[in-house]
Amino acid sequence: MLSSLSSLRHDQRDEDGFTIIEVTMASMILLLVLGMFFNTLVSLTNSESRAQKLVSNEQNVRFELDQLSREIRAANPLVPLLNAATAATYSNQIEVVLGPTGGTQTVVRWTYDTTTKQLARQLMSDTSATATVLSQSFFLIRVRNVETGSPVFTYYGQHNEDLVAQTLANGGNLHDPANCAVRVHILLTSDSNPGPVPFSETQDVEVRNRLPGNVGCG
Repeated sequence: MLSSLSSLRHDQRDEDGFTIIEVTMASMILLLVLGMFFNTLVSLTNSESRAQKLVSNEQNVRFELDQLSREIRAANPLVPLLNAATAATYSNQIEVVLGPTGGTQTVVRWTYDTTTKQLARQLMSDTSATATVLSQSFFLIRVRNVETGSPVFTYYGQHNEDLVAQTLANGGNLHDPANCAVRVHILLTSDSNPGPVPFSETQDVEVRNRLPGNVGCG
C-alpha cells in the first residue's frame, strides 16, 4: 500500500510543469517587453540623429553666413548687377569687388537659385553685363527662403530705407541697391541635412568702404 502511494506521488511530480496557456502568456509578455525596449531604442536613435542633423544645419548656415558677411564687409565696393532686369534681382544676388584699389582684384557674386534652392559663390571674369562665371561652388543647399518669400539680401541706404522696395515702388534707378547701400541684411534659412525644421540665421553687415552721403543717393 505504501509502495503504491509513493509511486503515485512520484508520477504526479513527474507530470508537474507549465501548461500551454502559461507558456503562451509568458511568451506574449516577453515579446511585449522586447517590443517596448526596441521602440525605446529606435526613438532614442532617431532623436540623436535628429539632434546631430540640427547641429549640422546650424553650423552650415553660420559658416556660410560668416563668409558672406566677411566679403560684403570687405567689398571695395559693392557693384551693380548689370544683368539684373529689375531691382528684385538684388534680393537674391550680391556682387562685390575684393582686393585693394590699384592692386589685384577679384569679382565675386553670390547667387541664390530659387529653383534648385542652392546658394552659390561665383568667381566672375569682370563686372560687365557680359561677364562669365570662371568658377562656382555650391556653398549651401536646400535654402528655404523662396518658400517663405524672404529675400536673402536686403539693402539699406543711409536713412535706413529698404532700397529694393523703394526702387520697385517708385520706379527709381534699379541699381540703387548696389550704388547706395551702406548696410546689407542677410537672412538664410536652410535644412541641408533633411529631417529637422530648417535653421534660420540673420546678420547685418556694414559696407565699410562706403560712407553715407553717396553722390546721387537720397
